[in-house]
Amino acid sequence: MRHRGGDTSDVYRQGLREYLRRGKPIAATEFGCCTYRGAAECGGLGWTIVDYEANPPRLHGDYVRDEEEQTRHLREMVALFDEEGVDTAFWHTFASYQFPHHPDPRFDLDMASYGVCKVMPDGSLAPKRSFHAMAETCR
Repeated sequence: MRHRGGDTSDVYRQGLREYLRRGKPIAATEFGCCTYRGAAECGGLGWTIVDYEANPPRLHGDYVRDEEEQTRHLREMVALFDEEGVDTAFWHTFASYQFPHHPDPRFDLDMASYGVCKVMPDGSLAPKRSFHAMAETCR
């Protein structure tokens, strides 16, 4: 079952309910979105905005960094899982070391990352807004 559109539509809920009607525990083993405007609509394909043929790799278009989109998606999905009785859910990843942050948006590979922390050019980690939202949500 793939979540598309960053929504918690009846179609997605119905898909969850199909699994839940069996009366067994359910775990969402991977959910999340990347850190650019429109990423929630891309679901599991959000990372495909990277041009690996370029040297150095860069984004293959003009994207707008949007940590709030990732945060909103996290909150919406956690609320959906709670409402529908999902037993546990796991965010896609903590940090994507292959997608470091860069101040130039064309080279900010972190936009293609599902991580709740961005990897800085020196290799250190910096929490994104979604990191703090996750901490608040999981109290």
